[in-house]
Amino acid sequence: MKKKILYTILILIFTGIFLVGVFQVYWKLKEYGEGESSYTEIEQYVWVDEAPEDNEDGSQSGESGPDIRWPVVDFEALAEINPDIVAWIYIEDTPINYPVVQGADNQYYLNHLFDGKWNSAGCIFLDSRNRPDFSDWNSIIYGHHMKNGTMFTGLTAYKKQEYYNDHSIALLLTPDKNYEIEIFAGYVASVQDEIWKIGFPSDQDFTEWMDKTKERSCFRSEIIPAVTDRILVLSTCSYEFNDARFVLLGVVKP
Repeated sequence: MKKKILYTILILIFTGIFLVGVFQVYWKLKEYGEGESSYTEIEQYVWVDEAPEDNEDGSQSGESGPDIRWPVVDFEALAEINPDIVAWIYIEDTPINYPVVQGADNQYYLNHLFDGKWNSAGCIFLDSRNRPDFSDWNSIIYGHHMKNGTMFTGLTAYKKQEYYNDHSIALLLTPDKNYEIEIFAGYVASVQDEIWKIGFPSDQDFTEWMDKTKERSCFRSEIIPAVTDRILVLSTCSYEFNDARFVLLGVVKP
């Protein structure tokens, strides 16, 4: 009799564990779906022109130089949904195509979508210490590394040289000005790393900081940032050790 009761209790325990696991998977998939749907809905406020057609000689029509397809962003409409919007980040031929917001701290947008709804996908956001016009020596944008490939998951692909070669330019659009981000370094950092500095005591300190980041890069780049440049850091989680982050650095060019 006792064995039968014990057996029944064990069945109930394992059934409970199974049901909790099923619920957790369901809830996570539900969150992923809501997050993707939320950002799909605001894509109506952003559009990218078709690539220019090749001429008979094989060249492309338009201005000379590398062809860049700049998105067009309706910031006024997006600001009506969320006045915290400060920019739009876009890397062609990647999933990275998102609004950038800035909160009063660096906690709120870790688990709130662009429309303010709670969701673990969060939002792509600018460090609350930064000026929203990206005029600081170093501006930092954060985004989650999601298992479904959304948000800033794609940044970790830059660990491979071939990927960097094909995606060396990011585009940052703001209500006042557009910027081309010339990516020059990427590496795995800890939360104690100096990459999180916003300002520097002198030009020499800033130059030394940039040199160190370039030395640590997991890919090679011919871009050499100057002391007069301003830097943009894109950050997401990585999993080489506890609290690891993969950071991608680029020179901000108007």
